[in-house]
Amino acid sequence: MGRTKQNVRKAADLIVPPGSTIQVGAFNILAVCGIIVSIFTAFYNLAVGFGIISFIECISGVFISLALMWYTRRTGNYMRAMVLTVIVIFIGLFTFLFLSNGAYYGGVPFFFIFATVFTAFLLNGPIMPVMLVFELAWYAVLCIYSYYYPPSSAEMDAGVRVADVIVCETIVSISLAITMYFQIRVYRRKQKELNDAILAAEEANKAKSDFLAKMSHDIRTPLNTIMATNELIVSNTSSAKIREWVNDSNVSGRILLSIIDDMLDMSRIEAGRMELIDQPWDTRLLFDEIARSWQMQAQKADLSFLYEMDESVPAFLIGDEDMILKVTNNLLSNAVKYTKSGTITLRVRYENDLRIVVEDTGVGIAPEYLGTIFKPFERGVQDIYRETSGSGLGLAIVKELVDAQGGTIDCTSTLGEGTVFTVTLPQKEFIAHRSDPEDAGEESESAAEHKQSGRQFVAPDARILVVDDNSFNRKVIEGFLEPALIQIDDVESGYEALEMIDIKDYDLVLMDLRMPKMDGAETLKRIQTEYPDFHAPVIVLTADIMNDIEEKLLACGFAGFLAKPVSSAKLLETIAEFIPEKVIPLETGSDPQLTLSDVEHYQDRLLPYGINLKLAVENNAGNSGEFLTRAMLFDEFADENIGK
Repeated sequence: MGRTKQNVRKAADLIVPPGSTIQVGAFNILAVCGIIVSIFTAFYNLAVGFGIISFIECISGVFISLALMWYTRRTGNYMRAMVLTVIVIFIGLFTFLFLSNGAYYGGVPFFFIFATVFTAFLLNGPIMPVMLVFELAWYAVLCIYSYYYPPSSAEMDAGVRVADVIVCETIVSISLAITMYFQIRVYRRKQKELNDAILAAEEANKAKSDFLAKMSHDIRTPLNTIMATNELIVSNTSSAKIREWVNDSNVSGRILLSIIDDMLDMSRIEAGRMELIDQPWDTRLLFDEIARSWQMQAQKADLSFLYEMDESVPAFLIGDEDMILKVTNNLLSNAVKYTKSGTITLRVRYENDLRIVVEDTGVGIAPEYLGTIFKPFERGVQDIYRETSGSGLGLAIVKELVDAQGGTIDCTSTLGEGTVFTVTLPQKEFIAHRSDPEDAGEESESAAEHKQSGRQFVAPDARILVVDDNSFNRKVIEGFLEPALIQIDDVESGYEALEMIDIKDYDLVLMDLRMPKMDGAETLKRIQTEYPDFHAPVIVLTADIMNDIEEKLLACGFAGFLAKPVSSAKLLETIAEFIPEKVIPLETGSDPQLTLSDVEHYQDRLLPYGINLKLAVENNAGNSGEFLTRAMLFDEFADENIGK
């Protein structure tokens, strides 16, 4: 039984070679059926007395079918073989059989049905209807001709006619049934291969996403330490040379971080995980902040920066603010990167849709590259593109984000003169806010003040618990918070965090997500279960930013989310947001100079505690105003707190 199955499988592979297309398989099945039918018909015609000519005609059909099968197997060009089949067999051979086997009095017209079915089934494109119409017309002409000029074979015995009709009808029916059966088998096999390929592609895509997520986390963790330590060095030195070196180092860190973010964005887009969140957003607040940030970047590159926001832009629009931020930042990043001198311009206007225009006076794009700039990793071959850093994903991501929002992006460029990108996004005006422009303006100002409030403050009464298994990360957080005079405890595991919460009160907890034995999410769950009276906000700190992780963690009960590498400004901003009652803002206006009496007073006041006045000023980055604020706070709180 097993040997029989093996032989059948070998025969099936011979007829339909593995890897062949469905159409090639169908043609080969048709040819095999044609061979079997031709052999059977040849001997049947000989037996009933149709003569040797009819026998030779049928046998010739066997050789023609074998030749076409061989041609198709060698070339894979089943279309040409099928056209030859129609001309040689369906038209030529069937005409001879029709005229020599009783015309329409016999069974050959059943083969006409067989021919037209397979012509429609196997041919495609414009040639299919042409050949089909030709066949039907030819067969009709044959019947009409034989009606007016009956061939000698039409005078066959009535019994022979009936037998011929029954035999031909049976042969055609069985042939069609067998062909359809095998064709369905081929289709199912191809469908299974396709499903397996789709499954393999999905698994490969998932493996790629998992790899990117892990690599992102593993790269962001040390990068967090590097960039944060650099920031601490800059804020604690008055040496211009050291500041310059560290800032250069941070530029490379930001480039690396940008490449990682681009790859993660592209991975999300390919996986279909880029979701849009439509909600009201403040147009002035967003674009003012973007302009302020890129104006500084342009100044560092010795470029001019122009920002124009048309009065037509509503105060609030409904759309995805984060997506618009990414699109605008990517375009401005490219503009600064590829402009050696001149001006970067950002224009925003509203004409039923939001229109963002980014213009530069940079190197421009050659006409032959304009068609490929939105493809991943395509950066052109001009020398300027080779000299600049980047992944080649920025514009591809912009195109995908714009398409996802139902918008359009256009590019016009002149080589050596500059480039203009125009993004048009469908954004509806948020009428409720527009109706009271004064309130909207106040809201924008208060929001801007809130964003600034966390940047320069002290909080000597605040107590924060830092939970992270990485000692470098804990040092960085402590370094960021030390100038704010915040009381800090740090532990390296979730179990130690539970012990500290049991014995101390905290105003806020900074919790790493990935920790051995018990991760941040499990630790939070234990806190919620075992300490129901503990209401301090728990902020998650993580280098994992894949797969909508922020929404998932906030849903678990975390009060806030900070992605690594975290900056001191973002960290202090978050603290000011969640424990504002503990925050004492520092003076951010003019920088008062230390008077002689200040120096004498604080030198005498700080010396008993082993604090050198000169070093104290240097540790505040040489900012005497900041030093005076801290020194006055020290004057007020030191004795009481040290006594405790």
